[in-house]
Amino acid sequence: MTHLRRLLFALLLLAAAGCPKRAQVKPVSQDAQEALDQAIASLEARQYRQAEDQFTFIIFNFPGSRQASDAQYYLAESYFRSKDYMQAQSEFDFYLKSFPNGRFQEEATYKLAVSYLRSAPSHARDQARALKAQETINRFLEDYPDSPLRSDAEKLLGDIAERLALREFDAARIYFTSGEYKSALVYYDYVQQTYPAERWSGMERYRFAVSLLETADTAKAREVLSALVTGPCEPAVRKLARTALARTSH
Repeated sequence: MTHLRRLLFALLLLAAAGCPKRAQVKPVSQDAQEALDQAIASLEARQYRQAEDQFTFIIFNFPGSRQASDAQYYLAESYFRSKDYMQAQSEFDFYLKSFPNGRFQEEATYKLAVSYLRSAPSHARDQARALKAQETINRFLEDYPDSPLRSDAEKLLGDIAERLALREFDAARIYFTSGEYKSALVYYDYVQQTYPAERWSGMERYRFAVSLLETADTAKAREVLSALVTGPCEPAVRKLARTALARTSH
């Protein structure tokens, strides 16, 4: 349905030809601004399905207008608020590409990144959407360095890094459990470059230290284990770290 709407919308931009889709959308008002105000009121009242129909009506019946540009943004916002993030992602992306001078480019770019992340599968599955979210939010931070959304964007970037790190931790854990410590270190070293060590769980830091110890990097292993023994850590992990640390003195 979305692809059909886009195709018809593109045709409307080329010519003021009739469109079957128009008949499927309940008319709002023949005044563009009045129609937009009514649609926004439906959105604020959380009448998302009605709002979606109203915004679509505006897009098709007032092509080329500021109200049509705004309606496309608000259509995406309606899906976003109703937590249909796959559809929201599609609509924000369409807004950004179709209305490069639209007044909601900044907000749409941020929410596009959020939509990519929230529509991504669990960390154990393909993370193409999470990577797309990372790419989008990095572009946002570059394009809008003074945005009031900057702190939210930076937090989102941290959330993305955590999701991607969890996938690498899973791989490292598999190699660690099978005694392939060099292979485990490949993944731990990669995570170190992208995810702050202070956010690692105590058990992951312990496994990292043991992998270092088993591959003869005793000095680095002692450093990590000592931090576990003296710093905030789960008691069970601290006990394991203390035992492993004792091995380094032999």
